[in-house]
Amino acid sequence: MNFLGVCNGKDSGAAIIVDGEIIAAANEERFLRKKLTREFPVNSIEFVLKYSGLTLNEIDYIGCGTWNGIDQEVTVPKFVEDIFYQLENEDVETKSIIKKRVQASLKSDKKYKEILFESLNEIDFPPERVLSCDHHYAHALTGFYCSPFEEGIVFTADGRGDFRSVTLWEAKRGSGLKLIDFTTELTSPGALYGFITKFLGFVPDRHEGKVTGLSARGQLTAAYDLLKKGFFYDEETKTIRSKIGSYYSPFTSAHVEDLFLELKNFSREDIAFAVQKLLEDTLIKFLSRHLQDLNVKSANLCLAGGCFSNVKLNHELFKLPLIKNIYVFPQMGDGGNALGGALHAATTMEKKSYFSLPTAYLGPEYSDDEITQELKKHDLSFEELNTSKLIDRVIELLSNDKIVGWFQGRMEFGPRALGARSILASATDVKITKILNERLHRNDFMPFAPATINDTAKKCFIDWEPDHFSSRFMTLCYKCTPFLKEKCPSVVHVDNTARPQVVFQEDNPKYFKLLKKYIETTGNPVLINTSFNHHEEPIVNSPYDAVRSLLKGNVDFLAIENHLVHKSL
Repeated sequence: MNFLGVCNGKDSGAAIIVDGEIIAAANEERFLRKKLTREFPVNSIEFVLKYSGLTLNEIDYIGCGTWNGIDQEVTVPKFVEDIFYQLENEDVETKSIIKKRVQASLKSDKKYKEILFESLNEIDFPPERVLSCDHHYAHALTGFYCSPFEEGIVFTADGRGDFRSVTLWEAKRGSGLKLIDFTTELTSPGALYGFITKFLGFVPDRHEGKVTGLSARGQLTAAYDLLKKGFFYDEETKTIRSKIGSYYSPFTSAHVEDLFLELKNFSREDIAFAVQKLLEDTLIKFLSRHLQDLNVKSANLCLAGGCFSNVKLNHELFKLPLIKNIYVFPQMGDGGNALGGALHAATTMEKKSYFSLPTAYLGPEYSDDEITQELKKHDLSFEELNTSKLIDRVIELLSNDKIVGWFQGRMEFGPRALGARSILASATDVKITKILNERLHRNDFMPFAPATINDTAKKCFIDWEPDHFSSRFMTLCYKCTPFLKEKCPSVVHVDNTARPQVVFQEDNPKYFKLLKKYIETTGNPVLINTSFNHHEEPIVNSPYDAVRSLLKGNVDFLAIENHLVHKSL
C-alpha cells in the first residue's frame, strides 16, 4: 500500500511510504525559499510523488500528523486539572492568559485544518481517506519507528500541539506506543525557551539554537531561581508545573513583564545558561521519575519534537545511568510530522511495525544536464571532473583555506546539513570562524560542527561509540579530546563540546571518501560542516539555489556533483 504524509503546520512538508519503505520526504521551505513556511506543501507533495513514481490516484491513504484536536478522554481531564491548579496561584493575569491561550490554539488549529482539507479537496483526494492523528503521537511515531531499536521509551517535547507540550511513551515493535504521561500546553518547555529567546533579542521559534550556543558562556546565578518561579518540576506531584502570570506564559512570543524587568539585572549569557539548565533539569527529573516508577533497569531513549533540536539537552539525557542508547529523529521539529502522519496511516491500515531510516537523504537530486544548464545560464566557468579528481581538487582547496559548497546527491530531510548540502572548510585555524561568521552573517558565539568518519571519531569525541546512531545526524554533542582541540580548535565550543557528524561509508560513499582522504592527506581529523545557505534562508535545494549562494560570496568554490565551479574561474 502507498501512504502519503502531509502536514501544513510550522515547517510544512510531505513524505511517502511505499510497501513499508520510507521513499522520500521534504519540507516546503526548501522549494519556496521561505524558512519554516506553513503554506500547504504543493511542491513537497509533487516531489515525493514524482520520486516514488506514483500519481495521487495511486495513494491509498493520506496521513496528517496534527490537527487532531483535543483528546476528550485523555487530554481534557488533565487540562481541566491544570486550569484549577493555575487559578490557585491568585495572579490576576492568569485567567486572562489561559483564556487567550485556549482561544489562540482553537483558532489557529481550526484555520490550518480547514486549509489542509480545502487544499486536499482541490486536488480531488477523498476526505474519508485522510487519517489525522495527535500531534505528539506523530512525533512519537517518528522517534520510535525510524529508530534502530526493538523497544524503548519515547519522549516528545515542544511548544505545543493538540493541547499537549510533553509526552512520554512506552514503545515496542509488536504492540506499538503506550502513553505513560504528558503535560498540557499550559506547561510548555518550548514556550519557556521561546519567550526567553525573544527577551535575549532573537526570534522565537527560529533562533533557540543561538540561546543554546550562548548558554555555554554563562554561569549559574539567581536568574535560574527567577525562571523557576514560573516553570519547575514539582517534587510533591512528581510532574512538570508552571505558574502562569508574572513569571511564565504559555506563548513562545510572550512579554512576561515582571520576569523581564528582573532579568535585566543579569547578563545575556547567564540568562541563557539559566533557561538551558532549567530545561534540562525539568525534563530529566520528569523522565527519571517515570523510569524509576516503571522499574526500568536500562532503556533505549527515542526523542522527537522541537525541544530535542537542543543537542546539549540530548547530551544530558544520554548521560543518565538508566539510558543505554539514544535516537533523535533527524527532522525532530514539526517539519517531521508529515512523515509522522504517513507512519500513522501505515501502522493503522497495514499494521506495519518495521520501518527504517538509515539516512536522512530523502530529498531531491539533480541530473548533470540540469546542473550544466544552470551553470551556463549564469555564464559560470567550471571543470567537469571524475569523482577522484573532484575530491583531490576539493582537498587541495580546503588545505589552502578556501571555503567550498558541497552539493551532492539527495538533499537532507531535517535542519542539519549532512554532506549533501554543506559548506566545508578547514578546522585548523580559529580565524576561519570569523571569516565564516562574517560571510554567513552568523553570531560569533555559535559553534561550528565537525564532520569526520567513524574510524576517527573515537580519537575526537569522548565516550563516542559506533552504535551511537544519532551521531550520524548531528543531533548529539560530546566532550572533545585534547587531540581534537589541538588539531582543530575551530570546532570546539567554549564548554569543550562539539556537535559532530560521524560519517559511515554505507551512508554516503562520496562524502566518506572525501573525508577519509582529507584526513589521510592532511593529518587533520575533521572538517567544518555547516549548512549551505545564506543567513535566514533555508538550506539550498536546487542548483539555482547553490549558484545564488556562490554568487553572494558565501563560498569560494562550488563542488556540485562532478562540477567544480568558481564565479571567477
